[in-house]
Amino acid sequence: MTLARRDVGLKMMVFVMLIIVSVTTIMPFIWMVLTGFKTEVEALRIPMQFFPDNILWGNYAEIFERFNFLTYFWNTVRVAFFVTIPQIFLSALAAYAFARLEFPGKNIIFVSLMAALMVPMQLILVPRFLLMMQFGWIDTLTGVIVPSIPSIFATFFFRQHIMTIPKELDESAYMDGCTHPRIFISIILPLCKSTAAAMAILSVTFAWNTLLWPLIVLNSMSNFTLPLGINIFRGQFGSAYNLMMAGATVSVLPILIVFITCQRYFLEGIASTGIKA
Repeated sequence: MTLARRDVGLKMMVFVMLIIVSVTTIMPFIWMVLTGFKTEVEALRIPMQFFPDNILWGNYAEIFERFNFLTYFWNTVRVAFFVTIPQIFLSALAAYAFARLEFPGKNIIFVSLMAALMVPMQLILVPRFLLMMQFGWIDTLTGVIVPSIPSIFATFFFRQHIMTIPKELDESAYMDGCTHPRIFISIILPLCKSTAAAMAILSVTFAWNTLLWPLIVLNSMSNFTLPLGINIFRGQFGSAYNLMMAGATVSVLPILIVFITCQRYFLEGIASTGIKA
């Protein structure tokens, strides 16, 4: 009986902790959404006013009419799409080489790539910017997209999953006359659907929310992505927090919908990479 009570007490403690963590996590998001409906005075009021006196839909109309938010949204969609699709394919292709092929220096190259994950992005901003200048890609979406396509993490992610696929499948296909490209496209890729879905969600989220690199590369407002578009509400002497939060809500909703829709594949992909090292 005592043991049963302890179990119930432990479960209650865990439940309470989960509620506290959940509320703490979701409160900033709720505050962001509610602030998008406030006036500028209400958004800056101290002590903080959590709920608006009146729901102000005009903030959303203003960000689309005055600040060309639809262009920023379309630019972000293009960046996310043209980063994610090549990244998934090329990362899976590189992962297949590391997981299945034997070539000189394979382990050294792979360890070097893993070591590169430890290098902060800020350290490579200058050489990357100079490279974009050489190509003439400054102030273009191409300059944002192309450097974001290679992903060491995605390659590692795919490699972990491919290593769990039995090699007998490859060997049978090879005996039937299949080449490595055919094995990769016809056997490996279809078996990596959950991993590809998980990586696609991560890639889209990163491309959608990234601020630093577009801030360095882009100058024209017609090329701005959503994070840069939200940043224009910050002024030298003050910020329009109600418009900023309305823009942030518009920016977050597509990613939230994608995650809710694809979360099953995301969890499957995460689980499938931890079976074999």
